[in-house]
Amino acid sequence: MNETNISATADRPSSAAPGAPGALPAAGEGASEPEVLLRAVLALLVIGFAVWLVLAWTTHRREYSATGGGWHRGARNFIEVTVVPEDRDNLACASDAVVEGLHCGFGADRQPHRLGAHDGDTSVLRPYNTVNGELFLGSGLWDSAEVGQRTPGQRFTLWCDLDIVGALRAVKLRWQSTGSFDRFDKSLAVGALRDCVVPQ
Repeated sequence: MNETNISATADRPSSAAPGAPGALPAAGEGASEPEVLLRAVLALLVIGFAVWLVLAWTTHRREYSATGGGWHRGARNFIEVTVVPEDRDNLACASDAVVEGLHCGFGADRQPHRLGAHDGDTSVLRPYNTVNGELFLGSGLWDSAEVGQRTPGQRFTLWCDLDIVGALRAVKLRWQSTGSFDRFDKSLAVGALRDCVVPQ
């Protein structure tokens, strides 16, 4: 070996032994154990926060939809109501307005509506409250065969599709057949109740 080769070899840096001063850490050896644990905890916190956000948004969207977010003309809402058979005679509204062929059983003068209000008329509106507390005017609930089989005094639940066709304002509502009509000044959704079933 000549002098030139010896000199080049001497000038070339030798690989330092692991742990020796100036040695480069191998992959994964640069972080201490506390740092690794801290990173793992932070990653878990980030994942947990992301899961919480997704669940919170899902819950908010479901509750918002159930409390008015989907109550607009043209919407079809899946609702749940509880009634007793006597509500067929007890529940009524009074207004001269007709919305997409739907009308109250009584006119504004509290006399039977000019378009009629005979039993089984799917165009007659009555006031209902959903189990979530939304008040609306709906027709067609009492046309379900399952509803007619209920005995007097028996409270039962119905699941229905509500097709919203509009709204009425300043309508009068009655909750008992012998009661008076009370004015309700807020707007109420108006719709047809379809495919009502008693949950098993």
